[in-house]
Amino acid sequence: MRNICGLLALIFGMGGIYALTHEAGWAGLAMMAAMGISLYNGQRPQKQIRKLDVSQLAEMQAAAALEDWEKARLDYDRVETARRKIRDSQLSQQLALMQQEAARLLNYVEKHPERIAAANRFIHYYQDRAAGLCEQYMELEDTKLETSQVRQVKAQLKETLVSFDEAYNAEFTKIINNQLLDMEAELTVMKQSLEAEGIHDNAQKRTGEPVEINVQGGPPSTGIGRKKTPKRSGAVTKVGQRGLENVREKIATPDNLRKSVLMQKLIMSALAIVLGALGAHKFYQGKTKWGIAYVVLFWTLIPTFVSIVEGIRYFFMPVDDFYEQYYR
Repeated sequence: MRNICGLLALIFGMGGIYALTHEAGWAGLAMMAAMGISLYNGQRPQKQIRKLDVSQLAEMQAAAALEDWEKARLDYDRVETARRKIRDSQLSQQLALMQQEAARLLNYVEKHPERIAAANRFIHYYQDRAAGLCEQYMELEDTKLETSQVRQVKAQLKETLVSFDEAYNAEFTKIINNQLLDMEAELTVMKQSLEAEGIHDNAQKRTGEPVEINVQGGPPSTGIGRKKTPKRSGAVTKVGQRGLENVREKIATPDNLRKSVLMQKLIMSALAIVLGALGAHKFYQGKTKWGIAYVVLFWTLIPTFVSIVEGIRYFFMPVDDFYEQYYR
């Protein structure tokens, strides 16, 4: 939806400029108004509605699963909303990594709704607390107070939130380990059945080696993760000792969003180059004040040159960097 609005804004804007320069004033103004409406609709965050398939669960279990899923999605959105509003770039970066851990876990639960009960602590404790802490930090930033007490509380909130990344991963690992235990039990029963039928012995005779089934592994890849992820210590309390200056890591674009991110990157580049003098790309990003500044300074030609440079920068920017800095 957002990309469609961006394309419409680009088309209407170009049509409006053409009409205005060819003595079709009213048509040009109408198209420019349509461009403004498209930009307004495009800059609003679009929430994805994801439903949990509980058709294979018992009635009571399904009701509880849906309730937990709804809370998990709402808390995820709360953290994401706060992350985009928090002005501390370092904390925002860490929260983006934390959200990727949450997305991995939620994607897994979405595919395995029968295991949502195993994510109870993540849903009702860690993510709920993370959302509350993010909102508290955002509120403190909004006060614009810089007293020693405010700075101290903000530092404590920041340090606590940094540790949630490890906590999320630990919870996901527990869920996966439970699944591995179930798989091992099932494979053991299957192996015993095969041995009872003499199949296991025959396979061993053919190969000359014992037949082993390896069920070792980690969390499944969901396309959402990091590049060059360091080894984890496994202890949440050790995160604070690393120092907040070490939290910056490269964020990888989720595979399921890569096409959308690439399209948005191209649209923003085109808006900046073609209609940037009117601040179209800034309005599209939701930076209304910057957009108005471009319009006000339009006659100086400064926005024209600046927007062309910005458009070229968007175009050549790596997709992962664009996702981290601009994708909404």
